[in-house]
Amino acid sequence: MCENIIESNRIEFESDWNPEKILHTICAFANDIDNIGGGYIVIGVKETNGVATDFNNINEKSFVNIEKDLFRICNLISPRYTPDTQYTKFRGAGIIIIWVPGGESRPYKCPVSIGGKKSEHGENAYYIRKLSNTVRADRNEEIDLIRRSRKLPFDDMVNENAVVRDIKFNYIQDYLGRVGSHTDLNTDLVTLCRSMKIVRGSEEMLRPVNIGLMMFNDRPDDFFRGARIEVAIMPDETGEGMLERIFHGPLDNQIRSALTLIRNTVIEEKVFKVSDRAEAIRFFNYPYEAIEETLVNAVYHKDYEISEPIKVTVRPDRIEVFNCPGPDRSISDEKIANGDLRCEYNLNRRLGDFLKELKLAEGRNTGIPKVKRALSYNGSNMPTYETDPDRRFTRVTIPIHPGFKPKPYPTPVVKQSTYRTSEETKGLILESLRINGCQSSKTLAASIGYNGINNTFRRCLMELMECGKVEYLYPDKPKDKRQKIRLSKDRAQ
Repeated sequence: MCENIIESNRIEFESDWNPEKILHTICAFANDIDNIGGGYIVIGVKETNGVATDFNNINEKSFVNIEKDLFRICNLISPRYTPDTQYTKFRGAGIIIIWVPGGESRPYKCPVSIGGKKSEHGENAYYIRKLSNTVRADRNEEIDLIRRSRKLPFDDMVNENAVVRDIKFNYIQDYLGRVGSHTDLNTDLVTLCRSMKIVRGSEEMLRPVNIGLMMFNDRPDDFFRGARIEVAIMPDETGEGMLERIFHGPLDNQIRSALTLIRNTVIEEKVFKVSDRAEAIRFFNYPYEAIEETLVNAVYHKDYEISEPIKVTVRPDRIEVFNCPGPDRSISDEKIANGDLRCEYNLNRRLGDFLKELKLAEGRNTGIPKVKRALSYNGSNMPTYETDPDRRFTRVTIPIHPGFKPKPYPTPVVKQSTYRTSEETKGLILESLRINGCQSSKTLAASIGYNGINNTFRRCLMELMECGKVEYLYPDKPKDKRQKIRLSKDRAQ
């Protein structure tokens, strides 16, 4: 009648409700020592030598009582574990199916024997599946189970809120091309994802691993709210005319896009010819390698369970990279002050593996030494590393090269008289623009001693424009909110 249905390492038959034996089998499937996706317990099936021979035809009333008792015995599993239960009809007979996926909090143990009272439960033990049998793990198997089931890093955990189609084939294709892989792309998505170990579980419960969503999804921040990079470029400390960009997509794409923006809009080079040597002196306001290593480190070591994004702020005299969490608590405050954040434990081991394949990281605690080396070669000062007492954040500050450091606004020389002639005001405006460069009207007025833009300042500025001594940064858009005043090109030269 049922000769084609047999017990296996994933299926256990029980003719009737047997709480102690079923508890052990639930514990064994949840431990999933072979990582096969757990298994099923089918109650109401009679078997002989593992082959289903008949059905016990459990009625729905019995199912209600069994479900209540199942909840009771599952409370005996440590850590707590509750499987899925379903009553159904198969070939006209009522059966109960208990679905036990491999648990995310492995390893699990339960009482060797159970009674009516908790005090009667006695010794606890680990249980595993061997072929079609549930057995108590021996000492070596316990060690192996604990080793295999040690808490996974977050990026290697299964994401129950996603499905395989959330992983996009085009991003996988792009990644494999970048790393020079010879993987056959003509295979189906599931097979490809399994080969890359970015999905896990049985066929009926196949789910993406977090790293798959971080690297191969359009919007990782739909699953991890802080999985994005925000860049703000501030021309001055007031934030007026600030340029802001938010980067989404696969984490490696975010890194490349943010670095491209910084390289194209922030990084500058100065070249000086020296009379007594053939080679010119060259240096940058910020060496690109130092920014790259700092940003990659932030992405690599971020806690993606924290919703705060990575924030890069470019200020007139420094670049700040803000990230959560702070350095590991094993690192002393003294080491943090010296920029020694080395730690053997990584939050995101899988992410590190992918970044290493892309040549963006090495994973050997070499990031900060590379930052310092790049700054030293450039003649820049060393970075600073900050956190709070609770180690909730890390802020890395990279100072601008001294040769680019903005000069402070000149202290206005104000005559004792409260009256200032138009010629004096014009002279101060020209001097401020010469020393401090391009400025907003508000900043320019403050630099020559005014509390705001008054009629005198406005009239003098217009007269300077009319005679061609100063001009708008965006002459075609005089009311642009980014608008600034600068010396005319002829005068600046």
